[in-house]
Amino acid sequence: MILLAAAQALGRNKMRAALTMLGVFIGVAALIAMVAVGQGANEAVRRQIESLGTNLLVILPGATTMTGVRSGSGSASTLTVSDAQALRREDPAVGAVSYLIRQIGQVEYGNQNWSTSIQGIAPSYLGTASWRVAAGRPISPDDERNAAMVALIGQTVYQQLFSPGENPVGAMILVKGMPVRVIGLLVGKGQSTYGQDQDDVLMIPFTAAEQKVLGVAVPSQVQGAGDAYFSPPQDPYGLTPRLTGYVNQIYVQAVSPQQVNTAIVQVSETLRRRHHLRAEDASDFAVRNLSQIAETAEGSSHIMALLLATVASISLLVGGIGIMNILLVSVTERTREIGLCMAIGARRLHVLLVFLVEAVFLSVTCGIAGIVFGIVASELITVVAHWPVLLSPAAVCGGFLFSAAVGIFFGYYPARKASRVDPIEALRYE
Repeated sequence: MILLAAAQALGRNKMRAALTMLGVFIGVAALIAMVAVGQGANEAVRRQIESLGTNLLVILPGATTMTGVRSGSGSASTLTVSDAQALRREDPAVGAVSYLIRQIGQVEYGNQNWSTSIQGIAPSYLGTASWRVAAGRPISPDDERNAAMVALIGQTVYQQLFSPGENPVGAMILVKGMPVRVIGLLVGKGQSTYGQDQDDVLMIPFTAAEQKVLGVAVPSQVQGAGDAYFSPPQDPYGLTPRLTGYVNQIYVQAVSPQQVNTAIVQVSETLRRRHHLRAEDASDFAVRNLSQIAETAEGSSHIMALLLATVASISLLVGGIGIMNILLVSVTERTREIGLCMAIGARRLHVLLVFLVEAVFLSVTCGIAGIVFGIVASELITVVAHWPVLLSPAAVCGGFLFSAAVGIFFGYYPARKASRVDPIEALRYE
């Protein structure tokens, strides 16, 4: 009986009921979509932390003063293979060391071509940087010693060059015009914290990259510490740029999480000593703690998710205020009706429940609609904006319960006001 009375009351003002529901509908939809976006960001950062490896430091060249101008890290080649080997040999807090040279270049297979990051890596790089091989085998020390023309390809490169389901292992591809045999397909890592596609990569042995494919030029502006005591080897292949023995990055893995800070100090001291830097000289390299950077990004994504959910919750509360205002207007308009019902025997509790059911019906109905729309909107965000989202069952249940709670909370005052109407005064009301 109470449900029927509430439904009849809402049916008499369909447009007003629909407009009242709109606020809660938008609030719930925004809550679901924003929580999905925030959870997606958290999950992406979590995967990024896992993909970085544990206790990992990255040493970048550069940050040296040249003719009075200090360059940014990574802008000059000041690190060498000998530096990497010295870190492993001399620093007790260092557990593993690897290095690479990198260059963007064209890769071809059949009638397909793709521009990707070509990396010359040491055999230890895969383990240090937490790369796994999905098919085939990794680059071996023999490949390194023989400067073998073999390659590992990332998932993005595979998708761009090969047909779906095609086995790339054993295929001959052209890397900057030189034939290279694919020996393995890497497990996907996805995007980095900075939005970079980590799977858009091709890896070859460091010696093959240095001697046959890439080569790394010594930047002419870097003079002194870097090139005074590491003479470039000869260039038997006539590469441009010529060979040098310099690397773009050195990866260092500390022996334990507790030793990361110690490793940073030891690495810095060793490199400064090897580069003959005085106490007042700026370092010509930069040491980055990737795990710390990723954890900072994770904290930021948690804060972003909380802010998004808070904004959406405020929208839901605004919708609840709209329900309360409309019900107060409805109580005023139906004063005579309330008085008549109470005069013929309706109890105050019945009147309160009728208005409370109206409020809950409005909020729950638009809450369910908002949940459906929020899920659809989340999927559209993934398709259109390519932003990772993660639908949370807790957010869906929370959205439903929150909408019901909004109906009860904001509907109680108008319902209580209606139940306290004096029947005699109500019948006199015009």
